[in-house]
Amino acid sequence: MAAKRRRSFELTIPSRIEQMEAVHALIEEAVKEYKLNNEMAHWIELSVSESMINAIQHGNKADPSKQATLRISSSGDAIEIIVEDEGCGFTLDKVADPTDKANLLKPSGRGILIIRSFMDEVDLSQREGGGCRLRMVKRLSGLDGDRPR
Repeated sequence: MAAKRRRSFELTIPSRIEQMEAVHALIEEAVKEYKLNNEMAHWIELSVSESMINAIQHGNKADPSKQATLRISSSGDAIEIIVEDEGCGFTLDKVADPTDKANLLKPSGRGILIIRSFMDEVDLSQREGGGCRLRMVKRLSGLDGDRPR
């Protein structure tokens, strides 16, 4: 019996926070397609939301003439999420530690920490022609080899 090919999802939006509604709709569609349990769905949505908000606000400086792109795909064993923006870029090593005493009361800066704590792989690279590409991978196999539901 041939394995069912997993559906991939893609969305490109102008850099406006109001566009996050479309992002949430796409995440919901992917969660249903991949049959993720509620806890996994919550953390996927949180990670994607944080990364897309970062792309819109920090990467593209909320410039609606610039776009942010989201791609979600699954091999069955893992979910790969790619977020791209058209900004100037940054490196993960330069992100301030939100758990540092000096940063505890700052109202922002926790998104990357949340993403790193949940995802199994987090890679940031520069896009050809400018902008950033954040690649996140969450493996779906548990310690016992069973896929969480």
